[in-house]
Amino acid sequence: MTAIAVQRVPARTRRVPLRGVAWVTWRQHRAALAGAVALLGVLGVYLLWMGLEMHSAYAKVDACHPAGSAVCHNLLQSFNQRYYGTQQGSVVSSGLNAQTVPFLLLAVPILLGVFVGAPVLARELESGTFRFAWTQACGRVRWAATKLILLAAALTVLAYAFSQLFAWYFSPFLAEGKTSKFPMQLFGNLGVDFAAWTLLAFAVAAFLGVMIRRAVAAMAVALATCTVLDVATMMALRQHYATPLVVSGNNPPGSESAWLLGQWLGGPNGQRFYPSNIPLSVQNSSNPDAFQNWLRTAHITQWWSYVPGSDFWRFQLIEGGWLLGLSALLIAAAIWAVRRRAA
Repeated sequence: MTAIAVQRVPARTRRVPLRGVAWVTWRQHRAALAGAVALLGVLGVYLLWMGLEMHSAYAKVDACHPAGSAVCHNLLQSFNQRYYGTQQGSVVSSGLNAQTVPFLLLAVPILLGVFVGAPVLARELESGTFRFAWTQACGRVRWAATKLILLAAALTVLAYAFSQLFAWYFSPFLAEGKTSKFPMQLFGNLGVDFAAWTLLAFAVAAFLGVMIRRAVAAMAVALATCTVLDVATMMALRQHYATPLVVSGNNPPGSESAWLLGQWLGGPNGQRFYPSNIPLSVQNSSNPDAFQNWLRTAHITQWWSYVPGSDFWRFQLIEGGWLLGLSALLIAAAIWAVRRRAA
């Protein structure tokens, strides 16, 4: 009688360790991460190169005394013309200067997040290889959650490090009082905002990748969605994070760091005056004090609404908070959709 050897099958399959899933995630998406590092690296090299040159030039301006002398004034004017692109208060064409760079960088978080996030799950869903991945003792939820969380964390850290480099690059103009931190081209590149928008773009693209199951189509829809949301935030939402301060006076309130939201003229009975209400004799007068004289005679007060410069981090944390919360919801929704999807 022949003996038959029977191999005992374990009752429970051993789970793949986290480091194994992380290694597979790295192997699958290293090209996308390398592309993100390359893009930020090229931009970072430019910021570092120009930043060292600008800081060296600004150190000479800062060391010039007395600050109000003609020599110091000419040195400061030359610095602004060379690096900021202004001459006697007007913008001149001087190539890629410190006014142009922040506008160009506004597109970087969306591009980074979308092109890394869209293929994370959509590529395997589109090709069908997810069926193999789900049978490797990992589980679909763990497979999706590990990939999304690890890639989101890596991308957010890279974006935050880059935003700190930009803050150092632009710091001479903030120290000079050339501008505040609130203009849209600066607010989105400073603090936590750059990293938060990168994370949101990643989450939007990853979620749409699960829903659409086509990487290229998910990229296109995510680009449009994030662009519309970013523009709407800059134009209509950001100024409502906190109640602005309202003061009266002849000059703009606060320092150069304040964010001026609006100004208007108010009459003694609370009515508002607009430019069309100003008499033509005042508008066409050659007397520089004609406008102020008219205000005093008609008992009209000039009002200003503004956000003080000290509220910058308050606004940053409010925007970063809702972007983080929305990103977490989208990532959780993507994982839930993977869990509910039939194999």
